Amino acid sequence: MLPLLGMLEFNELSLSEAEAAGFRQLGEAAKRCMRCMDRTACIRWLKCRGRYGPAPACPNAGYLEELKWRSNSS
Repeated sequence: MLPLLGMLEFNELSLSEAEAAGFRQLGEAAKRCMRCMDRTACIRWLKCRGRYGPAPACPNAGYLEELKWRSNSS
Protein backbone atom coordinates (compact mmCIF):
# COMPACT_ATOMS: atom_id res chain seq x y z
CA MET A 1 0.00 0.00 0.00
CA LEU A 2 1.19 3.47 -0.77
CA PRO A 3 1.26 5.84 2.19
CA LEU A 4 -0.48 8.32 -0.12
CA LEU A 5 -3.77 6.48 0.40
CA GLY A 6 -3.36 6.71 4.17
CA MET A 7 -2.49 10.38 3.93
CA LEU A 8 -5.63 11.02 1.89
CA GLU A 9 -7.69 9.30 4.58
CA PHE A 10 -5.88 11.11 7.41
CA ASN A 11 -6.68 14.42 5.71
CA GLU A 12 -10.32 13.38 5.39
CA LEU A 13 -10.05 13.12 1.63
CA SER A 14 -11.31 10.26 -0.48
CA LEU A 15 -9.72 8.59 -3.44
CA SER A 16 -12.71 9.67 -5.52
CA GLU A 17 -12.00 13.31 -4.59
CA ALA A 18 -8.40 12.87 -5.71
CA GLU A 19 -9.58 11.26 -8.95
CA ALA A 20 -12.05 14.08 -9.55
CA ALA A 21 -9.24 16.61 -9.17
CA GLY A 22 -7.39 14.88 -12.01
CA PHE A 23 -6.10 11.44 -12.80
CA ARG A 24 -2.81 12.84 -14.06
CA GLN A 25 -2.14 14.70 -10.79
CA LEU A 26 -3.09 11.60 -8.80
CA GLY A 27 -0.73 9.51 -10.90
CA GLU A 28 2.09 11.98 -10.36
CA ALA A 29 1.40 11.96 -6.61
CA ALA A 30 1.53 8.15 -6.59
CA LYS A 31 4.88 8.24 -8.41
CA ARG A 32 6.27 10.75 -5.90
CA CYS A 33 5.12 8.51 -3.06
CA MET A 34 6.71 5.41 -4.63
CA ARG A 35 10.01 7.26 -5.12
CA CYS A 36 10.05 8.74 -1.60
CA MET A 37 13.04 7.63 0.43
CA ASP A 38 11.19 8.08 3.74
CA ARG A 39 8.05 5.97 3.19
CA THR A 40 8.77 3.94 6.33
CA ALA A 41 8.59 7.06 8.51
CA CYS A 42 5.32 8.01 6.85
CA ILE A 43 3.84 4.54 7.43
CA ARG A 44 4.86 4.64 11.11
CA TRP A 45 3.39 8.12 11.50
CA LEU A 46 0.11 6.99 9.95
CA LYS A 47 -0.06 3.97 12.27
CA CYS A 48 0.13 6.37 15.24
CA ARG A 49 -2.47 8.62 13.54
CA GLY A 50 -0.15 11.61 13.99
CA ARG A 51 -0.30 11.55 17.79
CA TYR A 52 3.43 12.02 18.24
CA GLY A 53 4.16 15.09 16.20
CA PRO A 54 3.80 16.50 12.72
CA ALA A 55 3.93 14.37 9.60
CA PRO A 56 7.34 13.68 8.15
CA ALA A 57 8.36 15.80 5.20
CA CYS A 58 6.24 14.62 2.31
CA PRO A 59 6.82 15.20 -1.38
CA ASN A 60 3.02 15.31 -1.74
CA ALA A 61 2.35 17.93 0.94
CA GLY A 62 1.44 20.57 -1.65
CA TYR A 63 -0.78 18.14 -3.53
CA LEU A 64 -2.65 17.20 -0.34
CA GLU A 65 -3.11 20.87 0.57
CA GLU A 66 -4.51 21.59 -2.88
CA LEU A 67 -6.95 18.69 -2.57
CA LYS A 68 -8.09 19.92 0.86
CA TRP A 69 -8.60 23.40 -0.56
CA ARG A 70 -10.62 22.02 -3.49
CA SER A 71 -12.67 19.87 -1.14
CA ASN A 72 -13.49 22.83 1.10
CA SER A 73 -14.30 25.06 -1.87
CA SER A 74 -17.01 22.84 -3.24
